[in-house]
Amino acid sequence: MLTERQKLILSAIIYEYTQTAHAVGSKSLQEQLNIKVSSATIRNEMAALESAALIKKLHTSAGRVPSRAGYRYYLDNLMMARVATQQDIALVMQSFRGNFHEIDDLLDESARTLSQLTGATVLILKPERLNIVVSGFRLVPLENQQLIAVLVTNDGKVTSQTFKLPRELAVSSLDSMIKYINDQTNGRPVLEVLQMMQSDELPTQMSRMIKTPAAFLQLFGDVLARSIGDKVHIGGRLNVLDFSDDDQNTKNVKQLLEFLTSAADVRRVATTTAHHVTIKIAKEIDEPLLKSFSLITRAFTVPNQGDGVIALLGPIRMSYARNVLLMDAFGEALSQKMIEYT
Repeated sequence: MLTERQKLILSAIIYEYTQTAHAVGSKSLQEQLNIKVSSATIRNEMAALESAALIKKLHTSAGRVPSRAGYRYYLDNLMMARVATQQDIALVMQSFRGNFHEIDDLLDESARTLSQLTGATVLILKPERLNIVVSGFRLVPLENQQLIAVLVTNDGKVTSQTFKLPRELAVSSLDSMIKYINDQTNGRPVLEVLQMMQSDELPTQMSRMIKTPAAFLQLFGDVLARSIGDKVHIGGRLNVLDFSDDDQNTKNVKQLLEFLTSAADVRRVATTTAHHVTIKIAKEIDEPLLKSFSLITRAFTVPNQGDGVIALLGPIRMSYARNVLLMDAFGEALSQKMIEYT
């Protein structure tokens, strides 16, 4: 059990180390603390904190820095962080005033903005797209036998892909096949339609309408798969290279950057249903690549789809109170903004 003075000293060490990245000594603490005690007394209190494994001495300095346990004690018992107010949320909403035709565009911009405000790496995931339904499929003719295949799903997402039609085929020759596809797939889950293609149910029927349906079927399948593809919206991806306490070799850097672009990996470490901010430090994240990072997460709601998640990945030596407030404000602002896309 820490005394009030020890709590004050631990908080001061964490604050100064966050600001300067330099080990903190007793004289520095004496100058910044609003208590009348000698340097010797402060050193004794620091010795007690060190015995409790809440601070530690670096080999290169006589000062002390917070330990992982010290940060955790601070976060659980000492940090004074407030919940985002409507005024905070309104300020965040101002950054969403651009014309975002799709949710993906909004989330990309949100990740960039939050990364710029925090200096951290921001990862945003939409709800897993498990119940996405086909709303319509069409072809848009361009010039020189070029067409755009467009698939619309019930969440408002538009997935498109450009392709070139063989010269022996006219666009009009595909009309009956497009009608058949819409008759058979509209209102069905994308996963079910993909299964229909794998079972040859759709290919067999479509082969009666066009002599060489293989390339077109592959195109349709590609667009379908992309419509439910999981994506990480990243802001400040390269910031992580400045955060690690360990020397980064080329192999580790490559693995770390690949990890950040893998939706499955990010979901594994950042999954949360909490609409309040949660913080994991180092080994608490349960991922060796992130053992020298902190991960702050918060869920946001996408109506009729479930919860997405915002994750902020940064150094253990970060301004937690400020970042927690920003994460809370962005999470609530995104939940409110998502209503426009339903």
